[in-house]
Amino acid sequence: MYVDLSIKPYDTSALGRILSTARRLGYEAVAVEGLDKEVEGGLRCVPRITYKYVGRPISTYEFSKGYLIAYELGEPTDIKSLSSLRGRCHVLRISNKVLAGLRKKYVNSLRNCGIPIEVSVKDLILDNGLNYNVLRGFNKLLPLVERGDVELVISSSAGDEFELIHPLELVAILKELGLSELISIKAISSLPLRVLRMVSNAV
Repeated sequence: MYVDLSIKPYDTSALGRILSTARRLGYEAVAVEGLDKEVEGGLRCVPRITYKYVGRPISTYEFSKGYLIAYELGEPTDIKSLSSLRGRCHVLRISNKVLAGLRKKYVNSLRNCGIPIEVSVKDLILDNGLNYNVLRGFNKLLPLVERGDVELVISSSAGDEFELIHPLELVAILKELGLSELISIKAISSLPLRVLRMVSNAV
């Protein structure tokens, strides 16, 4: 079961095309930014809210039950104090800026936070090739991911149907970037599926 935890339509008219394409590519569940409620119909669609991390969790979390809650880290220094987010969100999205500035001490903080780490494939791959500055930081994560110290979720952040990637193609890309096949599959299937189960259980 393939899952994409981050769909971010450029406009409301794009959502239907994205969902239709996702079904055709073999995805069985997605999380959509801006969706008001969960939708079933051949493809499970869970609403998602992404907050910018400002050093502490927001106080309105209790009003977001049934939503996938994500915090986006915008600066490498945001990684220093993540313990307050444990139990307050489902995933931590690290931006391309954070990946590009990732240092060993920050990687250790990610390991200790105990929250699945989300990386967008759009941050790793540019229109004209690989984003090498970001890949350097991504490669620092790989040993911890392979050992199971950090749980990695790969999402598309697709804004339209053309930004979706076939799951098998995505696995091949992740393997080329250094992940094992088993971890690559887990990052787009069993781990994001577990996250969605947490949403259903209002965790």
